[in-house]
Amino acid sequence: MRANIYTGLFTDGISSELPTSEDREGFILICHTGTARFNYFHREYSVRSRDIIILFPGDIYTLDHPSQNFNCSWVIFSAEVMEKVLHNIPSTFFSHIADYPVYNLDENSQYQNRMSYLTLLSQTQTQSENVCLSEIMHSLLRAMFLEIYNRVVSKRSIAADEPKNRRRILDEFVTLVSATPRKREVAYFAERLCITPKYLSTVVADGTGFGAKEFIDRNAVETIKQMLRTTTLSVKQIAERLDYAGSGNLCRFFKSRTGQTISEWIETER
Repeated sequence: MRANIYTGLFTDGISSELPTSEDREGFILICHTGTARFNYFHREYSVRSRDIIILFPGDIYTLDHPSQNFNCSWVIFSAEVMEKVLHNIPSTFFSHIADYPVYNLDENSQYQNRMSYLTLLSQTQTQSENVCLSEIMHSLLRAMFLEIYNRVVSKRSIAADEPKNRRRILDEFVTLVSATPRKREVAYFAERLCITPKYLSTVVADGTGFGAKEFIDRNAVETIKQMLRTTTLSVKQIAERLDYAGSGNLCRFFKSRTGQTISEWIETER
């Protein structure tokens, strides 16, 4: 299976493999030595030794002006991979990273920890005959993100300026969507949260960049993919378990959201 995750080490400048803003992929980058300039949504950062940059797919940025001794390691991941590895992580984490995409790994243990994941990802990437390659790399990347998430939470820095009620609504919405995959209507979740569908959509859009319906549908697609990937259930059985009106309805939904039929998607995963 294809992992859709790429890692590397580059020196003396910016590698041609590093994604540009046109590629719209995400990455985690750790600077070892030297400096570079990172521009992100019109904010400029000076990247230095032991700085880590976290960028999600679709973000607008430039990374340039490296010093002669600029040296760093990185992992690149697609939007599809992001949906898999960050599944169920509270959306306030994304808002925090958007506000603080660069920070310094000032403690040696943090630096060594993050680098250990990049090393394992790089080593695993070469195991082309490993039948579980994709799952292992996704798990490693998710574990790395969880370490980053834990640091943010432990420093009590997640969305400190966000109104507590809106943050609570968003976190409860994300939890409910994950816990009730049979439900896919905004009105259902709004009723559970005792707010209007319009207000829920506003809160979700502000916190995630997606409308409430799009967020629900993305979760639904990921749930279908997980069941196809990890169970032996047929499409008909999956449709029954998730309360779709038949396998045809599920297949049409999947294609409308991914641009692929289920058979085509399964083929790309091999």
